[in-house]
Amino acid sequence: MARVRAATRGLVLVEGRLLVTMLHGRTGEFWLTPGGGQHFGETKEENVAREVLEETGYRVRVGDLACGRDYLGARHFPDWDTGFQQTELFFWCHLLDPDPDPAAVEHDTHQTGVQWVPVPELIGSPLYPRRLATWLQEDPETRPTWLGDVN
Repeated sequence: MARVRAATRGLVLVEGRLLVTMLHGRTGEFWLTPGGGQHFGETKEENVAREVLEETGYRVRVGDLACGRDYLGARHFPDWDTGFQQTELFFWCHLLDPDPDPAAVEHDTHQTGVQWVPVPELIGSPLYPRRLATWLQEDPETRPTWLGDVN
């Protein structure tokens, strides 16, 4: 059954390092920024804060919209993801506490861990969407807000 989902993701940067979740799936290891599907009745900001907490244990204050993208599975993984598409909005997030709360963590099904990655090391990494790795290193004054259908 085909479905379209609204999702949000948190961009948590501390001292030049990005917080990512590590997962293992059909393509091997891959990384995502913490986030996921928006629940009915939940604002985008509430969605980001909940997802970051559940996936990493970190409590955050959600800031401004950073960028957005579409993911159309049929264009990126036509052999197995043709029935799924998602619009994701990425928000800047600020840590409220430098220590994660392990009791708050509810890892996603394929999640294997969490790590802080120096931004320069994101290029060539298994981060998705791959465009995010270069976007983070572009001039904030000229980088686009809408990334389009990228993976």
